[in-house]
Amino acid sequence: MLVAVASVKGAPGVTTLAVGLAALWPRPGAVLVEGDPAGGDLWARFGHHPSPGLAGLAAATVHPAAGQDLRAHLQRLPVGVDAVLAPPGDGAAASVRMLADRGTGILRRAAGSSTVVLDLGRLEPGGPNLALAGAADQVLLLARPELAELNQVGARLPWLLPRLAGRLWLVPAGSGRVPTGQITRALGVSVIGAVPHSRWGAPALAGQLQVPNWRRLAWGRAVARIAEALAATEPAPALGTPLLPPAVSPVLHAPQPHAEPVRAPR
Repeated sequence: MLVAVASVKGAPGVTTLAVGLAALWPRPGAVLVEGDPAGGDLWARFGHHPSPGLAGLAAATVHPAAGQDLRAHLQRLPVGVDAVLAPPGDGAAASVRMLADRGTGILRRAAGSSTVVLDLGRLEPGGPNLALAGAADQVLLLARPELAELNQVGARLPWLLPRLAGRLWLVPAGSGRVPTGQITRALGVSVIGAVPHSRWGAPALAGQLQVPNWRRLAWGRAVARIAEALAATEPAPALGTPLLPPAVSPVLHAPQPHAEPVRAPR
């Protein structure tokens, strides 16, 4: 299965969620690919070198002798995740574009035998990472459950949905005032799970803290539930049947006073 994790505005924790999904996938062998054209962060966060990584994988799309086996470009992160690390700066954008133009077949082949999680950063019209999202079986879109940010998501669905061959899910990140049911009704996109704000779990996967039991924290349990729900969808939906965009951009309205408050994470 090929799983893409992205956002359309802000920085709600895309990379951290992608690492968590790869680490907590219920079946062994899941790998992570940093495909954010804005540049990779994991190599610096965990004290690695960006090579081998995305640049070599992109080069393999032009020169097959460079190794089109995804395993040749992996590095093991301290949190137990095998990852294709992206370089910083403009080098990442060039590598993502090469991969989008020539390398989706490599990703699809790798996803045929194990789960591949793509960290795509922010999606924009015409961005090279949008083509990678379009090749995915499942696309997770992170957004804070606040009116302004969710309306920004709704305004982008008309150009985003036609580019996706797989299924789009929304993942509310952090605390907010908009209940899950209202998000689904207004945007027409199902919520597969929410990830709470975390003082310990998320920083552990960002290389900021060493928290050996992060999987048992509320953040880790929430991400594990999302991974299990995604794994349960296999076999993945057939590619080539994009979802249709809504006729008009959906707009969320302020919740009524009786709306249930978001519980603080434990």
